[in-house]
Amino acid sequence: MKGRITRNYCYLNDKVVDMWYIQGIPFTFDELPAPMAIEEIQQEAASNESYTMEDMMQWSDYLIAEQCHPLLFTVEEFIDNYEEVPE
Repeated sequence: MKGRITRNYCYLNDKVVDMWYIQGIPFTFDELPAPMAIEEIQQEAASNESYTMEDMMQWSDYLIAEQCHPLLFTVEEFIDNYEEVPE
């Protein structure tokens, strides 16, 4: 069974970000420009799990130890929608 890349809005250190996940594990994010932090996005972010930079470091350490971090290792053969991995 191959993994999947997903993304959603969530809070990271009390700021709304666009978070990417591999099999539900966060691996990177993009900060949103201030005008994008509209109420609809904030509501979606509030309904999802929040993270801290400490959480992101722990998840990244785990993915690196397993050689599964999509930005650092070639994992294309293990992911159905690899084209969703941000550059």
